[in-house]
Amino acid sequence: MDYGINNERGKIPREEIFQILNEAIKFGIGIVDTARCYGAAEKILGDFIRKTDADFKVISKLPLCGYKEAGKQFALSLDRLNLSSLYGYLIHNFESYKKEPRIWGALEKLRDRKKVKKIGFSVYLPSELEFILKGDLKIDIIQTPFSIFDQRFKAYFPELKKREIEIYARSVFLQGLVFKKSCELNGHFKIMKNKIDRLNKVARELGLPIAALCVNFALLNELVDKVIVGIDRLENLVEIMRAVDTGTKIRGALDRLSEFREEDERIILPCNWDLEQSAAL
Repeated sequence: MDYGINNERGKIPREEIFQILNEAIKFGIGIVDTARCYGAAEKILGDFIRKTDADFKVISKLPLCGYKEAGKQFALSLDRLNLSSLYGYLIHNFESYKKEPRIWGALEKLRDRKKVKKIGFSVYLPSELEFILKGDLKIDIIQTPFSIFDQRFKAYFPELKKREIEIYARSVFLQGLVFKKSCELNGHFKIMKNKIDRLNKVARELGLPIAALCVNFALLNELVDKVIVGIDRLENLVEIMRAVDTGTKIRGALDRLSEFREEDERIILPCNWDLEQSAAL
């Protein structure tokens, strides 16, 4: 997809996606996160798997649909991905589950039939997670946003681990907001100028790129199991993998980074970035 406010090139060419996936294998990355609603992502990943016989563990997500359509949507994903089963399958739209809880039963059946190993939810709001945790569900994975700026879910991590639920942290770059220069921020995003400047100051003091701070802020949280990263070019992947090796330099700065927590949901929730705000960026 043409995704991310710091993405100036649009969709990644198919050939480069193949290069990225090949490099990911060399780096030892074994899990790929995708979804039906991510444009052509499932189809291109499936083409790569068909061509290379890559042994990725693939996690995809159920699009907005009713209980009766869940099995069909899952089968469509398998077909696109050229797979006979998935490593993980998550409910992508909380409202669909809230409206029709039987959707979870459809995922349980898939797990019972060994069509998927792990099931769970991708959530956006703490209120969604609270609602889900009230149910008596055997959840394997919860995927949440978690970044230097967005720390809303951090307080829930101990409870998730208590329930033996794997935590997948995503949006560590907040769709690229962390990479913007403060002088480029306009409109409502002006309130982030000070934090962006301070974050860059910390990066300079440590002698590390912003990406290293963001990735390791999540990686160094002992309760986080996996960190999901998005990239828009091959060089991003290389930079991120180099960042993984800088954790020891960043560990002592975690308390400082925690102080960048932002509470304004107009900033930390991209779904609240209306067209006017996005244009201002």
